[in-house]
Amino acid sequence: MNIGRDTRLLGASLVVRDAPGCSLGIGDGSDIAAMMVLEARGARIQIGDRTHVGGGTLLDAAEEIVIGDDVLIAFGALIMDHDSHSLEFDHRRHDVSEWVKGRKDWTHVPRSAVHIDDKVWVGTRAILLKGVHLGEGSVVAAGSLVTRDVPAWTLVAGSPARVIRELTKADQTT
Repeated sequence: MNIGRDTRLLGASLVVRDAPGCSLGIGDGSDIAAMMVLEARGARIQIGDRTHVGGGTLLDAAEEIVIGDDVLIAFGALIMDHDSHSLEFDHRRHDVSEWVKGRKDWTHVPRSAVHIDDKVWVGTRAILLKGVHLGEGSVVAAGSLVTRDVPAWTLVAGSPARVIRELTKADQTT
């Protein structure tokens, strides 16, 4: 675990279900109030500098969640890089009993990293599913379900999220 200078973890929590190889890194000057879960061996959550992740947000990593610099994630968002369970009952039959024993077989669970580039804004109660990449400066409207990559400097909304418009040059001024 590596927490940067002047970072605030007010209300944040960390759950590590299978510790070997797991890592958490948070950059300088960030404000994190989320629950962060490292589900499987080698899982990783990396959060950049000057990034805010609001309370009630769940970052749930079985592989990798990477969040860039100057990102705003509102309260109550859900970001996960996996499907939690296999679609096949025979593969998920013992999930609960194995969790109770402190283990879980992840070999049949689809996983794919989530990457959020710099300057992104994710609205309240948005859901980002496995394999999603949010391009620089993109904006995800409140309550949206993101199942596909979002281009840089684009506003998306809805369930499933779709492009509403490209952000103007004025929107992109730094």
